[in-house]
Order: sequence, then structure tokens, then C-alpha cells
Amino acid sequence: MTFPATATRALAAVMLLAGSLAACGEQASTTDATTAPEPAETDRVPAIAQVPFAPGGREPPREQSEAMRAVMDDPEQIAAGRQLYLAMNCVGCHSHGGGGMGPALIDDTWIYGGEIENIAATIREGRPNGMPSYRGFLPEEQIWQIAAYVRAMPEAVDQASQ
Repeated sequence: MTFPATATRALAAVMLLAGSLAACGEQASTTDATTAPEPAETDRVPAIAQVPFAPGGREPPREQSEAMRAVMDDPEQIAAGRQLYLAMNCVGCHSHGGGGMGPALIDDTWIYGGEIENIAATIREGRPNGMPSYRGFLPEEQIWQIAAYVRAMPEAVDQASQ
């Protein structure tokens, strides 16, 4: 006994749908949110606004992290960030802070925020129109070291000009 082509296609579609639904049910049970581990404090990325305003007149979120506090004013961490800045060829786009293909890093104009948390987020996630994401390529500690160096650039330029 042969079935018409439309009946065969309909039966195949029903079987495919049933298989997909079964797979979804299995997947949902293995990704239950109640069993997902919480990220360690050192792995968690701080909530930081990319712009200085928020809806409803509220203050934008601005969390600080342990990683930020560890590198912010540490000359050794900033020196390590300088080495990474050169090694990752950040100088190719941003020059030595004065800009080029990429924006300047030594002025007061910051598209996505000039706080160290914003800079680290930009390095980690990348930005449209050219800034690549270094998430998964650089460890979090090195991202913070580069951010600390970038944050310290205006001070280094000011000191050199005196």
C-alpha cells in the first residue's frame, strides 16, 4: 500500500515536530535555572552604564569590582597594561593615546564612558565600527590591566609635558 506524497510529507513533518518537542523537553530539564551555578565574584562583570543617563531620572548603574580595585592605582599593573597595549597592537588604531583609526584615549571625549569599568567593558565586548572583542582571548586580569593603563594615559601625558 502506498501513501500519496502529501500524506508522506505530512507524516514526516509530524514526526520531525514530535522529535523536536521531545528534544526541547530534554534540553529544558538539563538547563534548569535553579541548578545553574552562580558565577564566582572574580568572574562576574560589574554592572556599568555605557552612557551617563538612565530612564526615569535614575542614576545609571555603576558597580566596582575587586579586579578594578586591584589594578586602578598599582604602578606594576599599569606597566603590565602598557606592555599588553603594545603587544595587542592597540597602538595601531589608538596610537599612543592620541588616536588614529580609533578614537583618542587621552581627551575627555568617551563614546562609551571613560571610567575604568567602561574601558574594561569596551575591551571585553568590543564596539561597533572597528573595536574587536577580546572576551575569551585575553584573561579578565589582562583586560583590567589594559584598562588601567588607558585610564592612566592622560596623567602620563600631563607629566611628560611638564
